[in-house]
This record gives sequence, C-alpha cells and structure tokens, in this order.
Amino acid sequence: MRGHVASAVLFVLATSITPAAAQQELSHPRAMGLASANFAAPDAASLRHELPGGGIAYVVRDDLVPLVRFTALIGAGRADGAGAGNHAAALRAGPAAIAAGEFSRTLERMTAFYEVGQEETETRVTLEVPSEDAAAGLELFATLLRNAPAGRVSSAAAANAFERTTGESGPVPYEGSLDATLELFKANLFANHPYSRSYAGDSSAGAVAFHERFVVPTNVVLAVSGDFEDGAMREALTSAFVGWSGPAPLLPLHPLPVRSAERRLLAYRADKLQGWVAIGHELPEVPVEDEAALMVMNYVLGGGHFDTRLFRATRDRRGLTNDDSGFPEQGFRGPGVYTFRTYGRPEVVRLLIQLTFQEIERIRAEPVSEEELFVARGALADGDFSLWFRNGAATATTYAREWLRYRNHARTASWQERVRVVTADDVLDAARRYLHPQRMQVVVVGPIDAIQDAPALEGEPILDLVDSEHR
Repeated sequence: MRGHVASAVLFVLATSITPAAAQQELSHPRAMGLASANFAAPDAASLRHELPGGGIAYVVRDDLVPLVRFTALIGAGRADGAGAGNHAAALRAGPAAIAAGEFSRTLERMTAFYEVGQEETETRVTLEVPSEDAAAGLELFATLLRNAPAGRVSSAAAANAFERTTGESGPVPYEGSLDATLELFKANLFANHPYSRSYAGDSSAGAVAFHERFVVPTNVVLAVSGDFEDGAMREALTSAFVGWSGPAPLLPLHPLPVRSAERRLLAYRADKLQGWVAIGHELPEVPVEDEAALMVMNYVLGGGHFDTRLFRATRDRRGLTNDDSGFPEQGFRGPGVYTFRTYGRPEVVRLLIQLTFQEIERIRAEPVSEEELFVARGALADGDFSLWFRNGAATATTYAREWLRYRNHARTASWQERVRVVTADDVLDAARRYLHPQRMQVVVVGPIDAIQDAPALEGEPILDLVDSEHR
C-alpha cells in the first residue's frame, strides 16, 4: 500500500510540472526576467571616526550576534625591519603593561577570540569579545596598541609554519599540503629578498623597537564592528586613545625579486598519497586602470568557481582534481604573487601541470567569449563586490585596509563601474601583461617517484626537475 501511495505522489508531481514551467526552469538567466542587481556599498565617510593623534577607526554597528570585534591593521610587516617576527610573537603574549599570565587569564575570563597575523607589509591584531565585555575589551585592545609587547621572545617562537615544517625535527602534519606547497613556492621565489622568511634576534629588543617605530596612530587603522550603540562606541574609542602619539614612520619600498629567465620546476618529496602543485611568478604593482581587467581575466581562467576554464579542463572533462584555481595577490609597497594551485593522485599530476599551462597560453592567445565576459563582469561587479561588505566586520575591515594603503576610498567607489566596462581586448592585454608562462616557477610536493614513473595519460612529458632531492 505504501508503495502505491508513493507512486501516486510521484505521478501527481510529474503531471503538475507543465511544459511552460519546465522551459522556464531551463531558461538562460538572461531570459528569466531577473531583477537587475543594485548593490551599493555603504558610505565610507559616515563610518569613519577620527581618533586623537591622527588615528582613524571605521565603526560599523552589526547586532546580528552579541559580539564586538576590534581589529587593528598596522602598516608594517615581516619585510619591514629587524624584529618584525618577534613583534608578532610578542603581541600574542600581551603587552608589558599587564603582568605575566594576566593577559591570557583576562582573555579566558571574557571567552575572547584573540589573533595576531603578519604578512609582508601588514600586521593584523584582532580581539573579539561578548558585547557585555565591550568596555573591558576596548581597554585591553588599546593597551595592546599603546604599549610595547612583553617578554623575551625566542627565534623559535617567532618562526612561522614553513620554518617549522622544513626544520630537522622530522615530519609534521603540515608537510605535504597545498599551504606547505605555497610556502615552499614563495620561499624559492623570494630567496635573498626582504620577503624571505627570516627573523632577526633572540630577544624582545627588536620587537620593542619595531612597535615603537611602526605602531603609531598614523600607521594604524582600526576596524570596529558588532553589537553596540554607535555614538557610545565612538566616544569610548576617543577616550581610549587620548594621548597616543608618535611620528609617522618612513615606510620602505620593496623591489621585485630577481626574475628567473626560464621556467624552473622544483620537487619536494613527501610520503603522501597525492601531489600538490603551485605554479606562478611575482606580480608587479598593478595600476588602478589595470585592476579590473586583471580580475576579469582571472575569473574566466581560474577564479575559484565551478565554471572557469581550468576547472572545466581538469575537473569537468577529466575528473583529475577537485580544484585548479588562480590567485593574483597584489602587493603593497612591494611585489605581489600570481599563483595557480592544484593537486591530485600521483598519476595525474603531470597532466594537471600540462593542462594548466595550456589554458594559460590559450587565454594569452585569443580573446575571451562574450558569454565569458558577461558572466565575469556581473559576478565581480555585483556578487563578489557585495561580499566585501557582507557583514559589519567585513565592511569595517575593507574600508580600514583601503584607508591604510591609499588614504582614500576611490578604488572601492569606482570598482563596479571599472569592472562593467572591461572589454575582451582589455582581458587579452591583461593576460599578456601579467601572465608569463615561459618563466613561471613550478613547485611539486608529494611522492615524486610515483609522479615521475606514472604512464602518460595524454602524452604529457616527464617532469624536467631542477633538483628532485631539493629540501
């Protein structure tokens, strides 16, 4: 009886779908009568709050959850001087103005989230607390910024994940992963460059000097978001930073790395069941007039979604991998990096590399289609752009980072229009200007012998390794 009922339900459902409804479901989005996207970014000026001493905070009320987040973006990072790595490690331990152990106990009492991250030319400090602890959290956050960090910091504590992985202490879980592969790629690309992952000193002296030089009001922008009353938070921020001062630092400019004249492939052995690949080169400073075309080009080629050229070639048609994507990461006061990242079983790694290069060459050789251009422009101008402001924390951080770098909001204000006017010729020009496959560096991590010995699937060549024993 139960089977008869189920069959009847399926029959009713099937007969209730009319030909017109089925046709509408399969229509192209342009023919579905969808409303035009009309997302507009929040007004940056209304969110900006001037602090004593020349500091700036972006204050965004967001009461979806009862939390308050304080983020400080500091305009200096690990490439900007001795003590940078020690500074980040020391910040994690708390300021000298708070007794040893009390900082961590205070975080625990407030069930706070606390994180310090450092990139080449930026350091980020984030403290998130329950809204009832907002006042105490702000006091703690201001103390962190206004006071030198505490304690003796060893170079081992300052070392990053890459250095821990490649030391002589034996394998770690991080070894053999896409993140580790990317770190190895950057270590080779930026060898003998300020971006190389090295830390000077085995004491807090370098950390204190770094803090006093760079953590000053004019070189720090705050992003404050969460469940609070806007006016009260602005008053509290002003009060918390009264008297904070310091001269504006002279921020160094970092050159491009020495460019390789030809393609190199470096292999790192890891006893794993699959191989990871990073392909790419440095990315020079991208003028604002080229930004939109570069991002549209990357969206078509490998923009991290399910309809890129790379995804279709490697996943849809062949089932070789779960991902093959491109990441143009712009630098600031120094070079950026443009990488393509993928992974797969040992027997498909060589083909993945070949297909990635084929698609890179193709987008440099011929214009993208009007359909590809239409989709990419719409996705970037309306969908992706709205994610920059998806909640209070994202909005505050987007504007804070833009102000820290450029002291204006011209780029976000013009982004949608710049994307919408990109042409197929602009995309072709960006591909030829910013993609140079003949000198891209290739790093492979995994079971190298199994990758080399696998039979060719589509005539792909044996990997021409610079050093198969590279460590």
